[in-house]
Amino acid sequence: MSNKIGVFCPTLNVYGGGEFVAIAIANTLAQNNRDVILFSSDKINPNNIKKYFGETLHPNILHIQQPAYFTPRGMIDFYQTIIYSYIAKRKCHHFVDAFTNCVYPWSQISYIHFPYLNRHTFKPTFPYLNYPRFNQAGILPHVILEKKLIDYSKRLILVNSYYTAKEISVFSQKPVHVLYPPFASALSEIGKTTSKSLRENLVVTTSRLDSNKLLERIPLIASQTTDNIHYAIIGRLYNPSMLDYLQTKAKKLGVSNRIKFYPNASVTQKIDLLKRAKIYLHTMIGEHFGISIVEAMALGCLPIVHDSGGMREFVPEQYRYQTITEAAEKINQQIIDWSPDKSEDVKMVAGQFSIKNFSNRFMELYSRYQD
Repeated sequence: MSNKIGVFCPTLNVYGGGEFVAIAIANTLAQNNRDVILFSSDKINPNNIKKYFGETLHPNILHIQQPAYFTPRGMIDFYQTIIYSYIAKRKCHHFVDAFTNCVYPWSQISYIHFPYLNRHTFKPTFPYLNYPRFNQAGILPHVILEKKLIDYSKRLILVNSYYTAKEISVFSQKPVHVLYPPFASALSEIGKTTSKSLRENLVVTTSRLDSNKLLERIPLIASQTTDNIHYAIIGRLYNPSMLDYLQTKAKKLGVSNRIKFYPNASVTQKIDLLKRAKIYLHTMIGEHFGISIVEAMALGCLPIVHDSGGMREFVPEQYRYQTITEAAEKINQQIIDWSPDKSEDVKMVAGQFSIKNFSNRFMELYSRYQD
C-alpha cells in the first residue's frame, strides 16, 4: 500500500466528461511518477479510452475491477458505492474520489461535479430533509456523517466551477478549490485546421439522450428559426423512449425534416458534425459546467447556451439566452454572423481548459495538500 494513490470512478466505460476528469487525474499523477491504481466496475479498454477521450491511459497505471451488482442511481447502488470506495481506499495511501460527489472519511481528495448534498434536496440544518421521501431517509446516515463527522480542513476538495463552489458554500461551507475540467488535447489539434473551412447552416447538440437534459426544447427552437437551418442531436441513448418523444415532437412541430438524430454516434462522427457546424446549442438550464460546450468551441462552433450555471463563467454574454425565443433569435443571427475570426475567438476561450492547464493546476493543489 505504501505511497499508492487510488483514483475511484466505477463508470469509466461511459466515456463522459466526469469520466475524462478521472482519466486526466490518473494520468497526471502517473506522469509525475506517482504509483497509481484506477478503480472501476468494468474492465478498461485502453483502445476505447484513446478512441473516445483522445488520450492514452498511462502504461504504469494499475487497474482494479470492482464488478457492480446493482444498477446506477438507486439507493442500493449508493451504499454499494460507499462500500466499494472504502475497500478501494484500503489498498492505497491516498485516495481520490472522482465519482460520488460526496466526501467520505476515507477520501483525502474529492472531485465534485455537483454536490450530492445540496440545498435543492437537503436542508442545511437537522432534520436535513427538504421533502421527506424513502430514498432521502435511507441516505440520512450519510448526511449526518458528512455534516458532523468529517474534518474538511484535512482534505482537498476540488470542484468543476465557481457555480458548484457557491452551491457547496450555501449548503455546508466546505473549503473548496475550483479546478475546471479539461477537454481532450486532440480536439485542439483538429480545431487548428477548421477555421478556414466552409461551414454549413448546421446547429449541433451533444448530450446524453435523457429526460433531464431539456432536449425537447430543440424542436421548439427549430420551429422559430429559418428553414435553411438544420439541427443534429448527438448522444448516448440512455433512454430510448426519450428519442421517440423527441422525434414525435419534431414531427408535430413540422421540423422533422430539419432535425437529425445520431444516437450512440462514434467520436469520429461527432467531430465531423462539429467541424461542419456553425453553432453549438446547449439546452440544459443550470449546467454545472458543460465540457461538451468547450469541446464544440475548440472546434470553432459558436455556443448558444442558457444564461445560467457554470456556463456563465466562460461563454461570452452575447451567446447566452434566457428564453426559447431568444435562443432562436440568437441562432438566426449567429448563423449569418459566423466568421473565421469569431470561430478563432471561441477557440481561444476553450484553450484555457486544456489538459495541460488542468494537469498543472491539479499537481499544484495536490503538492500543496501534501505539504
